[in-house]
Amino acid sequence: MTERQHLCDECLNALSNYVRQAPKTCELLGDIGTNSLSLERLLAILAHTQTENETQKMYMVLRQRLFEGLIGNALQDSGSFRAT
Repeated sequence: MTERQHLCDECLNALSNYVRQAPKTCELLGDIGTNSLSLERLLAILAHTQTENETQKMYMVLRQRLFEGLIGNALQDSGSFRAT
């Protein structure tokens, strides 16, 4: 497996993890009624929102690394093409 394929797999796994976390946050926020929330409930929402934010950040970092790698390779390829 190439380094790029490994990075791509990591990126896809991070995206999958984020996609699993985001709906949970929406459900937690959607379940809020007009009644006041308990401290326990607020802390659970905050904790899960932080988890979602971390998974999103990991995906974005990996996606950026993959993008930079692809752009770097394309620039190298175009440079070597011009040199010939």
